[in-house]
Amino acid sequence: MAGDPTKTIDCGENMGKKLNDLKCVLIQKAVYAKLYKGHRPNEWGPWRTPGVTTLPSGLVCRNDIQFSDAYPNSFADIWYADDSHAKRPTIVYFHGGGFIFGDKSSGDPMQAAGGGVGKLESMVAAGYNLVNANYALAPEYRFPAQIHQTDQLFRFLLAHESELGLDMSRVCLSGGSAGANMTEIYAACVCNPKYAALLGIEPVMSRENLKVLAIDEAALDASVFDKNMFTMLGCWTGAKANDSSGEFAVINAKNYIHDVFIPSWINASNEPDDERGFFSTEAQGLKRKLDDIGVPNDMVFFPGAKLPHGYMDQMDSEPHAREAFMRMMSFIQKFI
Repeated sequence: MAGDPTKTIDCGENMGKKLNDLKCVLIQKAVYAKLYKGHRPNEWGPWRTPGVTTLPSGLVCRNDIQFSDAYPNSFADIWYADDSHAKRPTIVYFHGGGFIFGDKSSGDPMQAAGGGVGKLESMVAAGYNLVNANYALAPEYRFPAQIHQTDQLFRFLLAHESELGLDMSRVCLSGGSAGANMTEIYAACVCNPKYAALLGIEPVMSRENLKVLAIDEAALDASVFDKNMFTMLGCWTGAKANDSSGEFAVINAKNYIHDVFIPSWINASNEPDDERGFFSTEAQGLKRKLDDIGVPNDMVFFPGAKLPHGYMDQMDSEPHAREAFMRMMSFIQKFI
């Protein structure tokens, strides 16, 4: 009896997904062995003892606050400009790392200069409180788990606004790389109930309190992914590598932006292929969408500048990075 062709296709797809996951897990293990010794990708306890630290600069950090028990890595740090307990607008930030590594305290190891929190400290020093959060990692926890986790963080912050000294009526959602993907997707859920329902989310935030986005190098358009991006985001979505339909179509939040969205600052590096790369393609596509529906935006891209992924972390030494940071802070200030 002939085999069922549908089952044959399924076996191929499952094998593709398993090979995809295996590649990412091997990379994940290597990164953890080198950078995060003694830790696993998904942990239910904090990496550090929760506490409050005042830095020589005067910035204050309250570390490892647990905001949920539904997923691992549900811990956040809150940075304050000083210890005055003054209520300031709130920036919520998610680190990058391709959804397989990265950390709120050390950033995205794939970025220029290896990430870090220097950029975030400068954002706080500009007059904001900043919530810097971790999230569950793939392939153990796939999309849309991280989007649900984003909403859980917001629910916690709203419920504990007073004791945490936050102003949750004026919020900027921001992130780099994978965190930028989360930013764009969550904002699309806030603005489009049908998209939110597709992901099983009822966003606690609204366009009234989520005032502005800072999207630093998102990549959601699979039509321009290279092999590495297919592998990494395939691990996150569970999609087979080199398949731009299915789960990859769902993460492309631009397709779910219709009449309304949130004012957005958008940034792209020149990697991997300048104006035709997946970071610049995403940025240009989102800008066109927002221009079409009349939503304020500022896209930062320096054609031919050869700026690497995460270049804005080099703002102390790189003029383009400094300009990008200043434009970001100016845009945030305008709308928050």
